[in-house]
Amino acid sequence: MEESFEAGPHWRIVLQPKPEGVYIFVWDTKSSSFPEWDYLENTLEIAKECCLEDYGTPASSWRPFHGEGPMK
Repeated sequence: MEESFEAGPHWRIVLQPKPEGVYIFVWDTKSSSFPEWDYLENTLEIAKECCLEDYGTPASSWRPFHGEGPMK
């Protein structure tokens, strides 16, 4: 998994690969218990392109995330 805190007006984005594709989870605020938004894209590359287009998240801002993702 990867995460970025450069998410435009949002607090954080996590990308979580799964067999069916890559989930994009978006938290609006630091106090959010769960992501307010989630999307499914076919590949990691497409997911990152969507984050760049929708939230202005640059490719250089992604870093490994080793926590537990929203989807188990």
